[in-house]
Amino acid sequence: MCDDDLLTIGEVAKLDGVTTKALRYYDAHGILRPLVTDPRTGYRYYAPDQMIAMDVIRLCLEAGVPLDSIDSYHGPDGALDWRALMETGRSRVADDIARLRSIEVSLDDYLGEMTRKARTPDDGVVRSDLPSTWMVGSPWSHADAFDAAAYLRAMADLREATRAAGLPRLLRRGVLVDLVEDRVYAYQQFAPDCDARPVHSPIEDTSEGTMSEETASGMMSDGGSDVPPDGADMAETAVDHTHDAAVAARFDDSLAVFHPDGGEGVGVVIERATLSACFDEAFDAIACQREEGWRHVTVCEIWGSHAAHGSMRVRTTFHHCAAGRVVRQA
Repeated sequence: MCDDDLLTIGEVAKLDGVTTKALRYYDAHGILRPLVTDPRTGYRYYAPDQMIAMDVIRLCLEAGVPLDSIDSYHGPDGALDWRALMETGRSRVADDIARLRSIEVSLDDYLGEMTRKARTPDDGVVRSDLPSTWMVGSPWSHADAFDAAAYLRAMADLREATRAAGLPRLLRRGVLVDLVEDRVYAYQQFAPDCDARPVHSPIEDTSEGTMSEETASGMMSDGGSDVPPDGADMAETAVDHTHDAAVAARFDDSLAVFHPDGGEGVGVVIERATLSACFDEAFDAIACQREEGWRHVTVCEIWGSHAAHGSMRVRTTFHHCAAGRVVRQA
């Protein structure tokens, strides 16, 4: 190669926007050695095509590959394994994309809670067609009085479990009562993958219209009957069950995963002085409705429910569909 084609360390630094100090580091650690080093002056000279190698190094560093880890990509012959280095950079980018998508899904759901408002009837009861959803839950023991401190600890554990599963956490959290199996769980809603977008009923939410004592005792007087699911193609059902089990497998076996079908639901807002009082009243309302044909009930906190006068709110929703606890594959 003609010496006129070679680039000095200063020219490389200027062309690529890297410092001469970095170039000397790359040389010392075998990351990018100059084509020629003058034995008399110590000046470094680079070939034009080494600018492409500089691009690869920059891309991998921007992808999050630690600079001090690049030494480990040298092969037995001392040459840098460019393929392995680029594969590591690409893998880090994919992980970051998944993490950011998960955050985006969570933020979309939180934003939705701020923008979805229902028109609440005078009796404080909201009837809606609820979409299918996903929840992870841990067994909850409801004693004589609701334990807010234990509840908040359970929420923190479920939040961490959802994060560890690599799935987007959604806003809804609270207590699920499975009236068919007579079990109670603390639950956290989540999206089954990072590309999912939560779907909400337009009349699903309400932050107004609290439940009166009369409404609490008689709001479900028309009850509900078990509605069998629509006939589904057996192959499609098998695929759905396989997918459900795969999602559930991302969580620890001590946790339950729920995937209710959605459908008709009736919700009321309970406003009381404390969160514990809200949940206690919700459990009293559920006890009064056990014979009315509902299959599960969710009691969730309402974000921003701490009113100016100091009261708290929860939403109690009665569902016709089953809780949809996912059976894990053996």
